[in-house]
Amino acid sequence: MQAQDPADPDARLGKQFGDYVVVARVADGAMGRVYEGRHVETRERVAVKILHEDVAKDEVSVERFKREYETALEFDHPNIVEVLDFGPTGDGSFFLTMEYLLGQELGGLLRGKGAQEPARTVRVMSQVCEALAHAHSYGVIHRDLKPDNIFLCESDEGDVVKILDFGSVKLQMETGPKLTAFGTTLGSPYYMSPEQAMGKLDVDKRTDVFAIAAIISEMATGHVAFEGKNVAEILMKIVSGDPEPISPQNPRYPAALDQVVQHGLEKDKTARYDSTTALGAGLVGAFGLEGGSARWADTPLDDTRRALAQTAPPEPAPSLPLAPVVPVAAPSNSSRGERPVASSNSGSKTMVMVAAAILGLGLLAAAAAAFVLFG
Repeated sequence: MQAQDPADPDARLGKQFGDYVVVARVADGAMGRVYEGRHVETRERVAVKILHEDVAKDEVSVERFKREYETALEFDHPNIVEVLDFGPTGDGSFFLTMEYLLGQELGGLLRGKGAQEPARTVRVMSQVCEALAHAHSYGVIHRDLKPDNIFLCESDEGDVVKILDFGSVKLQMETGPKLTAFGTTLGSPYYMSPEQAMGKLDVDKRTDVFAIAAIISEMATGHVAFEGKNVAEILMKIVSGDPEPISPQNPRYPAALDQVVQHGLEKDKTARYDSTTALGAGLVGAFGLEGGSARWADTPLDDTRRALAQTAPPEPAPSLPLAPVVPVAAPSNSSRGERPVASSNSGSKTMVMVAAAILGLGLLAAAAAAFVLFG
């Protein structure tokens, strides 16, 4: 049992939740605290997440927490975290127990190390593509995929991905309460699809395709695909801008991958890859590898490195003309509360709708930006 810190005692140490006793405090997050727990009989090691007291008073947060458990409980996939139990703590909060993971979040890796080698990107993102395809087969769309929700466990063969936090999921046959808080249904701004950014309701698996493509770009370049000084600017770039191609920024990545990522980041979802496995096939194919994401998700990292060293990437296909982009002006000085406005030389109804949607989100940004960017 972890010794109590006299300066910061924790009344939950030593208490039992479900079949597990809390033995140590591990970390604190925006939503709750994570503990190490042990099964009362088998001594199996688990993680116990408990909502902070103030968060537990919010119905949306509690519903999201419960949905995270109920959704992941259905899955049986090596790259999706296994959940075990859920319930009230008896002191006004709720707990969730899940498998104990050793490693780090992809977000922490990228913030600390920047761009990753191609072999690691292929292995990690192939596993992500396969895990999300499994979730989609249940009619579940993640909607908040980001590097901080991709946990990298250590193994002799390389990273083993565990997808976390299905609390923002959308079910194709929606029956439970709709989660309407900013940052839950809408996701994290850097990885939102254009349809999410504009507040559209017809969100489907191609929203997760968009997020995966954005994360591939970030693993290859070391920075987010759509950068901005505030939420409104990020959303405007997602809706009306295109990220820089990867290969000029990192010559270790082939030009063919630029087209794959562009295809995954199409503004019109009907023009994107129609599945995460199709995106995964495009990813590995851009390096000249065969077999799709299922093969390379399970291939040891060293074997992937050797394969990349022996394989020539294909020449990129002839470029097709890009669809016209609706211009939306960036805010001139958001710190003084000025709002982004649509370009005055266009009367496009579409542009007005896009600007209005972004403006609506912008009104929430001041209160929610910290949660969305760091939650």
